[in-house]
Amino acid sequence: MRRAEDIRQALIDNTIHVIAEGGFEYATTRNIAKYPSPLFAGTLNDAYIYRVFGSKEGLYDEVFATLDAELTAAFCSRLRSLDRSDKSAKEILLYIFEGVWRFVLRDEDRCRCYVRYYYSIYFKEASQRKHRESFNQIVKGLLPLFKPEADATAILHSAFTAILDFAIRVYNGDLENTENNTKHIFNVLYSIIAPYLKET
Repeated sequence: MRRAEDIRQALIDNTIHVIAEGGFEYATTRNIAKYPSPLFAGTLNDAYIYRVFGSKEGLYDEVFATLDAELTAAFCSRLRSLDRSDKSAKEILLYIFEGVWRFVLRDEDRCRCYVRYYYSIYFKEASQRKHRESFNQIVKGLLPLFKPEADATAILHSAFTAILDFAIRVYNGDLENTENNTKHIFNVLYSIIAPYLKET
């Protein structure tokens, strides 16, 4: 049983690295299976992909679900650890942003893979539905900050995709990961959100 779980995890990890390095064109079953894994001394047989996930697309879906769950957990963990009693909406959003920003910048491969999948043809109905379910946890936690007429889901989704885009710019070397730039990015995001908040 342990070996089966190791194989499953190795294939997920390998796929993340391969997609991050070369995109979906590079993510053949052979390249995924042969990618060096710390869980195995040699390489895996690509037949395991079909045995464990049913298809390469099934593996892609599982990879995205894993990364999406990690990102949602980072948001929700930040929300749970927040004492809102004496904080303004801006302070709450800054606290959450800082934690999520550090999270997306801690692992380049995971961030690149997530973004590549999110904007790919593979991000289909099943993945979108699971993503909405995960994202709704974030919306639910922040909904009290918004005016009743605001579409909090759409607004927060815009901010979420902007965070990912800024992170990719950092990884591409187009933007330095400095404290000043972090503040600037938050201020850009906050300017988008502020008109829809109950209190600014």
